[in-house]
Amino acid sequence: MVGDRSRIFTIGLIATWSLLVAAPIVLAVTLNQPVGGLSLLGVVAWFILLRVARRVSPAAHVDALMRRGKYAQALARCDRALALTGSSAWIGSRRLIWLNRRTVALLGLGRADEALQAALDALAESPDSETLGNCALTLLRLNRLDEAHQVARQVMDLTRERSVVAHAVLAAVKLHRGMPAEAEALARAGLTDVKALIPLVKPEHHVLCLAILCRAQRALSEQDEVRAILGDLRRAAGANPILQAMGVMEEIDGLADTPQARDRGFDLLEGAYEVAPHYALWYVTQPGVLTHLRGDGRFLAYLDQATAEFQRFSVSAPGSETTRQALEKAALSATPSPARQSSQSALLAQVLTLAGTLLLLLVWIWRFFIAGV
Repeated sequence: MVGDRSRIFTIGLIATWSLLVAAPIVLAVTLNQPVGGLSLLGVVAWFILLRVARRVSPAAHVDALMRRGKYAQALARCDRALALTGSSAWIGSRRLIWLNRRTVALLGLGRADEALQAALDALAESPDSETLGNCALTLLRLNRLDEAHQVARQVMDLTRERSVVAHAVLAAVKLHRGMPAEAEALARAGLTDVKALIPLVKPEHHVLCLAILCRAQRALSEQDEVRAILGDLRRAAGANPILQAMGVMEEIDGLADTPQARDRGFDLLEGAYEVAPHYALWYVTQPGVLTHLRGDGRFLAYLDQATAEFQRFSVSAPGSETTRQALEKAALSATPSPARQSSQSALLAQVLTLAGTLLLLLVWIWRFFIAGV
């Protein structure tokens, strides 16, 4: 199911509420009998159905796929959703649900050139902090640092300096420019926001913040801190193999400069490359990383592949002029929050049924536990 079924959801919500909540309570009051707790059982059953309906929604299912690293399946669902026509098509700002998820899925698959185009498509729909943040992250993965910095700063201005992805991107740019202390401060600020916003924070942003902080601390020779951060990285990655590979790359970078450690490093690098080749190749292009491996002939193969990939990106990704024009247009109407993406009728139905449930429960309690005493 990938179509917009908000009308069916609204009808089903009202129907089940009438059957499970309203009818038993009205019947109990009419008969002057509490009917053995059937009224409360109906309320509980309705709340469970409402929760399940939210969890099996198309967008929630795609989010679950991406949390497990199944970006190809998530992308296929996004493409199907965006290709729909007719009554089930996602239109207006509700298409933004899929445009943003498509950007994340493409980045997860390493198709950064396509991800930038997807981010610009979402930006045209709604120039808000989320779409701009996706754009900044995509530009970072393309190593277009000046553009990434500019967009991340715009996100910070919109969110009053409270954006995890913007902090992560700015920290990565500072680290690339040889400013580890500034990168550390920005990454820590992003992690402070992570603690305040969990569980709303995307795992990709959380892991990137930790990875940048790990590299910054290593550059500042804070090895005790690095070990603690590696543990946080493994926990934040969860069951997502792509995010786990990001932690592996940091582990490789922290190995000692010995023949045995180099052999282990190349074994780990090969494993990370098999799981997340795009991230491994992006990582080897960063300055100051994997220094103990660079003198080994085995490293040249990865460096050559990275060079070829980023040359291809420079040709296939939207150019700087296209991006600049899109960002200038977006700046005229940029907002801190995304456009309203929920169905107004479905949202209204939920508000009315929840309010009706509370009112009927108050009547039921009054009738059988207060007035009936």
